[in-house]
Amino acid sequence: MLMEPDHLRTAVNRSMTSREGRSKNRFNPVTGARLAAGVIALSADKRYVLMVSSAKKLPCWVVPKGGWEADESIQQAALREGWEEGGLIGRITQSLGCFKDNRPTDTVDRRKKYLEQQIMNAHQQHSDDGTSDPTSTLTAETEQKLTSIEKIMIPPRAECEFFEVLVERLEDCYPEMGKRHRMWMSYAEAKRALASRKDILAALEESSIIKEMDERNHI
Repeated sequence: MLMEPDHLRTAVNRSMTSREGRSKNRFNPVTGARLAAGVIALSADKRYVLMVSSAKKLPCWVVPKGGWEADESIQQAALREGWEEGGLIGRITQSLGCFKDNRPTDTVDRRKKYLEQQIMNAHQQHSDDGTSDPTSTLTAETEQKLTSIEKIMIPPRAECEFFEVLVERLEDCYPEMGKRHRMWMSYAEAKRALASRKDILAALEESSIIKEMDERNHI
């Protein structure tokens, strides 16, 4: 996922209403994965990361993240998610990279569509090579090979660009204050909480959080 140019990095609109729906979401045209943005929000001394409870699954701790929409830069999307889900105000210090959410729960339909696209691409390649009519049916052996590959190569649910943010302050009133709890966690605590979220944990590992601390401080 590419970074937006510097001149597109403008202040985030801190509305008291969270954006809902996916009509403006961006998607990877190849895999169908939703493109997302998130923040690894660190305390000023970099000893803690701000975690938020999942709105769908309790008890479950994650970090602020969500869909990157068509009318905003990727940095704006990340800061907006930090505001909506965690009430945080801060500044981006670095990009941590793009991480894939490979959880399989909602990928069945997308895997089927992805497989169909791969088969169509194979048809087209045969046609370009002059070896077959693009409207003809692939051999059973070819389709079986593609299907076997797709059972292993499941398209990701989302591809999320994470940014490290230094928190300047936390507001008491923010869009999802009634849906989520917040907690500062040390690296060790966050690592345990994110054991099932390898994508977020990988982003945390790339951040500059101090890894020796193991103390708890609730908000």
